[in-house]
Amino acid sequence: MRTKGELFKEVDEKYGIKTTEVFHSDPNEELTDEEYQKQLDFYKKMSEINWDDFEDDETDDF
Repeated sequence: MRTKGELFKEVDEKYGIKTTEVFHSDPNEELTDEEYQKQLDFYKKMSEINWDDFEDDETDDF
């Protein structure tokens, strides 16, 4: 088993993602290997998003 703290450290090192979840959860909370991998996969997918595609073009303003 691994901890949320280890997850956040790996996510930062691998994908450069820092999350505020570290302030809202117990970094010592243990995750099963399956939970750990599922969350790691989520952050990997988040790192692959081209956020420029979401640039506000003001055409959807109400």
